Amino acid sequence: MKYKLKLLSAGVAFFMGQELFFSQEKQDTLKTQDIEGVVVTALGIKREKRSLGYSTQEVKGEDINKNPTTNFLNNLSGKVAGLEIKQSTNFGGSVNAVSRGYKSILGDNQALFVVDGVPVINRNINTAFQQNGGGGYDYGSPVSDINPNDIETVNVLKGAAATALYGSRAQNGAIIITTKKGKKNAKGIGLEYSGSFSVSTIDKSTFTEYQTEYGQGYFGNVFATYQNGPRAFFSHDASYGAPYDPNLMVWQYDAFIPDSRNSGKKTPWVMAKNGPITFFEKAINQTNNIALSGGDEKATFRLSYSNTNATDILPNSSLIKNNFGGNASYKITDNLTASIFANYITQNTKGRNSTGYTDNLMGNFRQWWPTNIDIQYQKYLYETFDKNYTWNIKSTSDLAPSFWDNPYFSRYKNYQNDKRERFAGNFSLNYDVSKNLNILGRVGIDGYTMMIEERRAEGSIPAFFSFNPIEQPSGYAVTNLRFTETNYDLIATYKKNIGEDFNIQALLGGNINVQSNYSNAQTTSGGLYIPGLYTISNSAATPAKPIITDTSKYIYGAFVQASLGYKNTYYLEGTFRRDQSSSLPEGKEAYYYPSVSASVVFSNLLKQKWLSFGKFRAAYAEVGSDTNADQLRNRFIVQSSFGNNPVYSYNTTLRNADLIPQKLKNLEVGTNMQFFKNRIGFDLAWFRNIAFDQILPLPISLANGSGSKIQNTGELTTKGFEVSLNMIPLKSKDFTWDLGINWSNPKTRVTALREGIENITIGSLQGGVTINAPLNEDYGSIWGADFVYDSGGNKIVGENGAYLHTDDTNHKLGNFQADFFAGLNNSFTYKNFNLSFQIDWRKGGDIFSLDQYYAYGTGLQPDSVGLNDLGNPIRNTLANGGGVILPGVMEDPNNPGHYIPNTIRLDRSISSQSLETDPPAAAFVYDASFIKLRQVSVSYTFDKKSLGNTGIQSLTLGLVGSNLWIIHKNLPYADPEAGLSSGNIQGYQSGVMPSTKNFSFNLKVNF
Repeated sequence: MKYKLKLLSAGVAFFMGQELFFSQEKQDTLKTQDIEGVVVTALGIKREKRSLGYSTQEVKGEDINKNPTTNFLNNLSGKVAGLEIKQSTNFGGSVNAVSRGYKSILGDNQALFVVDGVPVINRNINTAFQQNGGGGYDYGSPVSDINPNDIETVNVLKGAAATALYGSRAQNGAIIITTKKGKKNAKGIGLEYSGSFSVSTIDKSTFTEYQTEYGQGYFGNVFATYQNGPRAFFSHDASYGAPYDPNLMVWQYDAFIPDSRNSGKKTPWVMAKNGPITFFEKAINQTNNIALSGGDEKATFRLSYSNTNATDILPNSSLIKNNFGGNASYKITDNLTASIFANYITQNTKGRNSTGYTDNLMGNFRQWWPTNIDIQYQKYLYETFDKNYTWNIKSTSDLAPSFWDNPYFSRYKNYQNDKRERFAGNFSLNYDVSKNLNILGRVGIDGYTMMIEERRAEGSIPAFFSFNPIEQPSGYAVTNLRFTETNYDLIATYKKNIGEDFNIQALLGGNINVQSNYSNAQTTSGGLYIPGLYTISNSAATPAKPIITDTSKYIYGAFVQASLGYKNTYYLEGTFRRDQSSSLPEGKEAYYYPSVSASVVFSNLLKQKWLSFGKFRAAYAEVGSDTNADQLRNRFIVQSSFGNNPVYSYNTTLRNADLIPQKLKNLEVGTNMQFFKNRIGFDLAWFRNIAFDQILPLPISLANGSGSKIQNTGELTTKGFEVSLNMIPLKSKDFTWDLGINWSNPKTRVTALREGIENITIGSLQGGVTINAPLNEDYGSIWGADFVYDSGGNKIVGENGAYLHTDDTNHKLGNFQADFFAGLNNSFTYKNFNLSFQIDWRKGGDIFSLDQYYAYGTGLQPDSVGLNDLGNPIRNTLANGGGVILPGVMEDPNNPGHYIPNTIRLDRSISSQSLETDPPAAAFVYDASFIKLRQVSVSYTFDKKSLGNTGIQSLTLGLVGSNLWIIHKNLPYADPEAGLSSGNIQGYQSGVMPSTKNFSFNLKVNF
């Protein structure tokens, strides 16, 4: 007697009737292949997964391209233990991809991306001003150029032992992407098509909720006067004005816009019918992908084309991407095979959203907005008059903006655009000298050019623009970038079985890596001579000198690897690499790094039916690395001439000709166990990274002519655990439930700095906060002004009823690192139907909100209104029973130096910015934890029988929703993942974009 339903519960195997779990056949689950099969490792080398002494984790391409997105990195979130993917809410924005914590205090901490064995460029090109929250645009992750429909697998190499053969480039871990290839012996030419149509709408929980009781102003229940009637304070960008009264007729800004609907009219003093949330539009993303593939015994090929046409939730935004890809292999002789891969991508983006504090619409809406302003009336004014008629006019007779442009004028006149063209490719010859010896020669190149245009129209509020040192009334700026990286590889591999028990694999190779970076930034000065003509030659004054950089770096590497296996049970592997970098001083330009790893497949020794697979592994590795080009010699920088005299400035950071390589030591141990024919299993790892002799600028005396000098100093230590759990709780002939959990808790601390230095500032930001690397504390500490506390830890209230602040801003308020992050993936398959969902969980970490910091004083949000303990509106004057009593203590007037419960009432009748009663920055640091329903998908695959003789081999229809529900968060009115960009300055928000709920319909068909 047998039952077809097999149930797994609480990790224990139960039996029903006569059938036990371990009586299933091996083909009962695909997990067997995943555990005992082959994975792609460093340099594109395929290895038996069971032999690896280090941690890797693979994600199938179908799991990455299930959800349409302009950046496939978003779809890696929650799918790999130890890999933290921080999604961006910026349009076409960059995604933070950090594996196993931070290894560099100020340098790059992003994982290396490798496509078919060749590294690709993924540098953040955003300006330092943008990354420090000052303003600018997030220009995205260049690796997003990769077409997710071309991806076969993604294998994440986490530790230094796994990535040692790549050298210093991969000290942050490596994400190995293998693309789809044509298949040998395929019957005819295969045709694949996939398409998707997505609609995205704003997630209202991540945008400001406005109070509905008070209007424009800073000074409470008062108005200016005009013609003996009440007039709004036009120049006030706050909602701390008079209470709304529909029977009160007020002169508002629109009464002074000539020929407008309300010109010359007073209007009711009421909350706007259409608030800023109506400014957002539905975003559309259409993607079409087609591929041809085929092959025979001698040759294979695959050609693909993908087109993405997307808009964002902001008006006048678009992203159009075209991706042409192809690969082919040809067996020239029985022993010699040639392979080629090529990818050409164009991306045109218009209307990226501004970020940070300066000139950012989201900052306007979140920090400085009067709730009586109707955003649709602003739209009417712009569309009707094509002018910058804004709500923020200076006076009744001066219609120029005080602080803010009309939002529609900003989006349609002051937009930016950029164009990126990229080519990546490689060519290789693979020669089998014998059945044991293979030689691979490969040349790979990746490079792109990018043109960025920014414009500021005549009539805009004067503002800092491009790299001009003073505010500009209008302007045009253009930046041209060119990045290339070329790799030359020669690798010999030897494999041999010695008798029945031993097998060896040896590798000897060399690599030449050439990196070239060029940029040319130009801008007008003094505004535009002819309004609307955007060229540098149309500068009203002599244009500023262009800023040009042109650097190259060469790394020459040699490496060796040896692996020994015994009885498919015991494995030992060692690697050694030597690199020589042109960016380091002569005599110190070479650096070495070894690695050793071992594993034991103990399931071969125990031979228990309930144990499908069991392995213990350990690895140790050292990695050296260099620095960027142009760090050795000081230089002078050309400035604008003074009359006929040339002007030069000395570099603000001194170079250093005595630098030595920075180093990283990595240790990891782990185990992988699978039970009951792979119905349940786990992979557990512990790791430690020590990164030392870091290369970074340190402050020095200004007597040296500069404020800092590049030096070797600093040590970061990261420790953590990773757990991956796989389970098939239910399985029958027609139904399968797959469950996967990924969890990790990397934590990085600063364990050493140069003598006399207690902290390295990572970023200084608006709001008086800094992101720091303090000695003997966690990396990424948020510092700022704190409350003043008594000996019992109670907040002290001053004589005006407001909390006292510390005088300095060097108090630790939080840290941006999470306590842990995890992903839960579930997939339910019934016959041809599939339902899957993913939940992402981040616990801990902190974030400072500049939006909340300023909104407190401008009275935008519901917590600025309501009734106090007396039952009166808190915005009443103190004489009229208003104000609030803050929880805390005050100094006892009868016993100075001692504290009693606070009884002083705080005046909330006018803006705290006017009263100077704002709380300190500490009040606006929030727990960044969240739980998100990241993705839900439903699909149906038609079987061949139902397709008949249509010529269609397979057909799948699907519905996918992503970021559908933030189940839990502590940060009000924003997504905790939102930020400035990728990089080391995290834990800070200013004028962030709201996140979106995304819904898509997908079609996949193979002929």
